[in-house]
Amino acid sequence: MGDAQRPEVAYSIDTTADGGFILAGYKVQSGGQYDMHVMRTNATGQLLWQRSYGSPWSDNAGFATVLRNGRIALAGGERASSGTDLRPVLYLLEANGDEVWSVPDPDPPFFGVYYAKPIEMDNGDLVVSGGQTTVNGVQVGMLSRLDSTGTLLWKRYYQTTNLPNYTYDVRRTLDGGFILAGTAFDSALVSQDAWLVKVDSFGCLMPGCQVFDAILEQVTDLRNALRVWPNPVVAGGAVQVDLRLPAGFAARGALRLALTDAQGRLVQEETLPQAVSDFSFPLSAFPPGLYHVHLLDGSRWVSGAKVVVSPP
Repeated sequence: MGDAQRPEVAYSIDTTADGGFILAGYKVQSGGQYDMHVMRTNATGQLLWQRSYGSPWSDNAGFATVLRNGRIALAGGERASSGTDLRPVLYLLEANGDEVWSVPDPDPPFFGVYYAKPIEMDNGDLVVSGGQTTVNGVQVGMLSRLDSTGTLLWKRYYQTTNLPNYTYDVRRTLDGGFILAGTAFDSALVSQDAWLVKVDSFGCLMPGCQVFDAILEQVTDLRNALRVWPNPVVAGGAVQVDLRLPAGFAARGALRLALTDAQGRLVQEETLPQAVSDFSFPLSAFPPGLYHVHLLDGSRWVSGAKVVVSPP
């Protein structure tokens, strides 16, 4: 199956409504460049068609999902021009392989690719994960959600503290969120470990991150850096916030504490004095319920905690 003269590798497989299969990966073309490649077979594995997609230059492998309407979502990475870094790209294909549209990632041209099969949401949106280099030069895990026309709705980055990370798969969870799987280096840069990241339906490690427009990156390994007590706290009282950031942690701006309610609305935000380790957060204006405390620096979500305000 495929082309015996040029190498082809499949990285993903999905089934079609007629019992056939869609395979996706890459193919080496006659000029030596790599392109995303899709093959469709019938139920017995006989090849029906195969098509390549991408730029005229070497691209990344593709990962394909068959959608409910029979179309195909193809995620991967391609170049904007010769010598530029790969950038994430999503294709929508007809069932026969014809291109409906392709959407490159709109961020500046830092290296990045989608590494996983797209997920089709109930409303037709597409969610896909991968890896990307940020403006600070760190390779991070990435999760994006696009609507059915390819318009980017949101994108989140996930990282351990300033170390390379990669996410290779994403699955939906029963609570409406997602779980990402990949690899992350330990703090000594000695070994590469398995890495799981659980987020909500907005891609947030702690519910409410979507209200902070400038925050894209989220640090995954500092959850114990922030403690709040008493918890629950009686309405009209205040919570004490204890900060224990690791030695050598470099903030990208002033540290801020923000409070969001259970509906994801920002209800309070405070800039912390420099070198502070303890901070009192008054809650006298808020009704009983569940709230989320977020620790932010200039461009990142750093840590968070839940707090319950109980009736007096």
